Amino acid sequence: MYATGEMTKAVQDSSQDRTRPQSEGGEAAGSEMKGGEGAGGEIEGLARPGKPRGQSRQSGQGHGGPNSDRYEPLPGIAEFPKWAWRKLPRAGRIAVALLPFVVVALVLLLAPGIDESKDERAQAERERLARLTAERAERIRVEQRPRFRSGPPAGRDVAARSQLVAGLPAAIQADARQRVAAGALAGPVRSVECEPYPRSVEGRGAHLDPQERTGRYSCLAVTREVRPTETNEGAVIGHPYRVLVDFDTGRYAFCKVSGRPGEGSLQREILVPVPAACGGR
Repeated sequence: MYATGEMTKAVQDSSQDRTRPQSEGGEAAGSEMKGGEGAGGEIEGLARPGKPRGQSRQSGQGHGGPNSDRYEPLPGIAEFPKWAWRKLPRAGRIAVALLPFVVVALVLLLAPGIDESKDERAQAERERLARLTAERAERIRVEQRPRFRSGPPAGRDVAARSQLVAGLPAAIQADARQRVAAGALAGPVRSVECEPYPRSVEGRGAHLDPQERTGRYSCLAVTREVRPTETNEGAVIGHPYRVLVDFDTGRYAFCKVSGRPGEGSLQREILVPVPAACGGR
C-alpha cells in the first residue's frame, strides 16, 4: 500500500507539471508565485496591477512624455521667437547674442579696405578722364593749327584793305574742302561767309578804319542753309574759322575753330583756345 500510494502521488505530480502554464521567458507560472501561493499568487505573477506589460518599451513615447516634444504644436508668429529661443541650446543662445558684435567687428575690419578700394577706383577714373581730355586737346590743337597766306599789302588804303578782306572766303573755302576730302570735316562745303570779329551792331570791320593795322574776322564754311519762314529767320550751318589780317604786310592767318562752347554753355572753360596767330586768346 505504501508503494502504491507513492506511485499514485508521483503520477499526480507529473500530471500537474504538464498542465502548468509557461511564462514568457519559458519558465513555469509556478516559479513566479510567492512562497507557493495558490491561485491568488499565480494571478499576481502573471499581471500585476498598475504595471501593464510592455510598459518599459513604451515609456517616453506618449503625448505627455517628459523627454519628447514631437507632438508639440508650433506657436503663432508673435510667440515664435520666444519659442525658438527656448528651443536653442546654450551654445546657440550665446552665438545669437554675439552675432551683432561679430557684424560690427566685420564692418570695422572691412570698412578701411572698402574705402581704399573706392579711392583707388575714383583715382583710376580721374586718370582715365585726364587721359581722354589730353588726347582730345591734342586733336584740337592739330585741327586749329594756323594756316598762313599772303595778299597784296594794303597799308592805309581802305579800298585795298577791303579787297584784301574780300579774298579771305576763297582761301578758307579751299582749306575746308581739302579737309572734307581728307575725311576730317563733314561736307560738302557750299560757300564761306565772313564778318568782323567780335560782332558789333554797326558791323564795321577794321579794314574800314585806316588807323587799325590789323583786323580780326570770323568766317563760316557753310554746309547747310536753313531758309527763312513766316515764324523763323534763315540760318546757316557749317564749320567756323578765325582770321587775323595784317594790312601793312598783306599777310593773314586762319584757323579752323574746334571745341567751342555752344549757346547756354558760355561759362564752360575752353579746352584749347584759338591760337594767337589767328587773333585768339
